[in-house]
Amino acid sequence: MKKASLLVIFLTVFIDLIGFGIVLPLLPRYSERFGAQGFEIGLIIGSFSLMQLFLAPMWGRLSDRIGRRPVLLLSVAGSAVSYAMFAVAALFSGKVGLGILVASRIFAGACGANLSVASAYIADVTTAENRSKGMALIGVAFGLGFILGPVLSALSASAWGLAAPGWVAAALCMANFILGWFILRESLRPDSGHAAQRPNLAQWGHTLGLPRVGLLVGIYFLSTFCFACFESTLPLFVGSSSLHSHDLTDPSGFATELKLAQDPVARQLRSQMPKDLLQELDAATTDPAKARALRRPIVNALNRLLRSPALFDAASRAGIPHRPEAQAPASIPQHGEALARLNRLLLEDAFPNAIERQRLYFDERHLGYLFAFVGLVTAFIQGGVIGRLVKRFGEAQLIFGSLVLIAVSLVVISDAARLWSLLVGLAVFATGSATNRAPTMGLISLNSPAAEQGATLGVAQSAGTLARVMGPPFATTLFAWHPPLPYLICAAIALGTGLLAWWFLCRRSPPVTLALDQNAASSLI
Repeated sequence: MKKASLLVIFLTVFIDLIGFGIVLPLLPRYSERFGAQGFEIGLIIGSFSLMQLFLAPMWGRLSDRIGRRPVLLLSVAGSAVSYAMFAVAALFSGKVGLGILVASRIFAGACGANLSVASAYIADVTTAENRSKGMALIGVAFGLGFILGPVLSALSASAWGLAAPGWVAAALCMANFILGWFILRESLRPDSGHAAQRPNLAQWGHTLGLPRVGLLVGIYFLSTFCFACFESTLPLFVGSSSLHSHDLTDPSGFATELKLAQDPVARQLRSQMPKDLLQELDAATTDPAKARALRRPIVNALNRLLRSPALFDAASRAGIPHRPEAQAPASIPQHGEALARLNRLLLEDAFPNAIERQRLYFDERHLGYLFAFVGLVTAFIQGGVIGRLVKRFGEAQLIFGSLVLIAVSLVVISDAARLWSLLVGLAVFATGSATNRAPTMGLISLNSPAAEQGATLGVAQSAGTLARVMGPPFATTLFAWHPPLPYLICAAIALGTGLLAWWFLCRRSPPVTLALDQNAASSLI
């Protein structure tokens, strides 16, 4: 019964996370296409988690009262509707498309209860000794969703257009609903008892006051914050044609070339720059400090022009010594990412001393493969290695080690200049993330009262969603200033959190509690 129940909950979470994996790589890019920038992109990404922040504990308590099955089914049905709205948003542009996109994420967050209730479901059907192993199933489902979701996203977008990934995700969620309706059994037993019903803030206070649980929830919050920053900026870091301030390496030289306008490229670009900005640039050609102060306005103006099909005419393009990848196609794209990418390449080649070449760029299809790679490593670790790691090191030391790996990987990713170095950073990051969640949630569950599993795990999940609310705006705002910055800051956060875990969980853990953790880990082989 328990093995069958775990298989069913695995399939339920897995199918839902395929839909999540389909949308995830596209959301920052779609937001950017609709005109959002920096902090706005982060708000759009975080809107999903903002709704979950308020509702996840409610869903957890509701599942403690009426059962896990109806709450999970309602969540899956809501996900199907939200992905359909995501598909509709792709059919529009500008503010209309942006509004529908935001609405789809808000509705998805309001209906989203899968992870916290699924965690409670696993707690219902596993023993204390097998709790961490059971929690790892969610991580495996998450990893496999990361493998198949981005691949389906890339293939469907290239085959049927930008709206297709949303429709595919909606169809999968409807299939998930049908599957759950017929084969998902209720896990909550009549003799399980019921948690005391408390207001949300009181539940938070009660849960965080439990021995060790408050510390573990804090660690889970910080590790999730780092992951949220990573997933919200990676599509922009390696897949956006937009220029950033650090890409303009010589503002004074760029201003001088525009002022002299000695070639067709400079003349055409000058004709399209804002008049007031040109006046400031002309005045700053003899003062490098003034030119550097204009770096951001220059970059903002160029980004607006990247999506203009009139940025370079045939005569000016002919005068640019381009690389093979910058060769203009027979038919110049009139809109979208293909046009922006072509214009950026031409700008880099036209002003090689002033504009730095983009080190890494992946279109939507190849971006999906990067996320799939992360999911593949995650699934491998959580599906075949996590048990041996927990048995060998214990949950506490594994949490510490995973955070150190995350810190190292983010530094590597921030400085990746070649595909191989990016893949190394992603592999280390996936390994650290894969070995973090299961032991953390397992220890939270093991230190929680049996009758409050749903409520406690709901609070823990709410801490994670709070991190997903705060992380994306934090990361995308810093990214707009300097792309490597969010990765470096999150590396410092992960390292600090790892040291916190080592001091309070590894070094100071009472022997009895450590023995319990080791016993719990002994079956994970």
